[in-house]
Amino acid sequence: MSTATSTAPPVLGVLARQEIRNYLRSKLFWAGTALVVALTVSGFVDRGASYPGGNGPSSALDMVAVAALLGVFGLIVTAGLTRRSDRAAEAAGSVAVPERTRTLALAAAVVVPLAVALAWFVAALVNFHTDPPADYTVPFGPIDTGFVYAAMFAQGVVPAVGGPVLGLVIARWLPQRGITALSVVLLVLVTILLQGNFRATWRWQAAWPWTNWYGPLGWNTGEGHWIALPGSPQAWIAYLLALCVLGVLVAVWHDPEADRSRLRAAIAGTVVVAIVALVLTMTLGLPDAAFNPVVAPTA
Repeated sequence: MSTATSTAPPVLGVLARQEIRNYLRSKLFWAGTALVVALTVSGFVDRGASYPGGNGPSSALDMVAVAALLGVFGLIVTAGLTRRSDRAAEAAGSVAVPERTRTLALAAAVVVPLAVALAWFVAALVNFHTDPPADYTVPFGPIDTGFVYAAMFAQGVVPAVGGPVLGLVIARWLPQRGITALSVVLLVLVTILLQGNFRATWRWQAAWPWTNWYGPLGWNTGEGHWIALPGSPQAWIAYLLALCVLGVLVAVWHDPEADRSRLRAAIAGTVVVAIVALVLTMTLGLPDAAFNPVVAPTA
């Protein structure tokens, strides 16, 4: 027992580096990264040409695409890496590394999409200030740049971690063929429904990990006004990070040989943190939805 314990950290480090390399070999990851780079470069080159009046939201809406290209794609990549890891463990037989160690190594690979997302975020902030958003977009009235920065980080950077972690959880608990594709479809469908298009969701939609905080929100824009939804995107970041930690713990729980007494305590503590952060998300920040008084120009 003591030998296994003493050798666990080195094994985890080796496996983590291996899974990072495996993630870097993913063609889907590089396809998503290439599109993120293209999106970022186009923002500096000639973004305004595609918007009425020659000016648009700058980088204030780019995080939606980044979440899909790094988060949703990352879900697929990590689910595939998990199944590959399981097949290798089965082939190794009795000398295989414990599942919990392999799970933690797979979780460590999220540093790859996270690094890309952080690079995008820095570039997005530069673009935001060198090519400020039009006055009909954001920030406006009760929402300042801090609100916008937090929403951009929460919607663009955190999904680069959350998507792969969700893929890890799905692959651990639902390994059946076709589940990953079905999960992606359901994720996208529910996310579309909870993007602020329905006024009834404005108070509680932050419970969903992918949602909008502002924008030309579908049928609620009225005369072309952008809307900022109630709540605190800053507190939402803490909620999303708690969900990421919870996802890793739930994935580790799948190993029947894991120390579930410690895991149970860790999961319970993380759930409490997530609930508190969600309550703060819904009670702090904007008390009500705010409408930009400036009307967006039409094409």
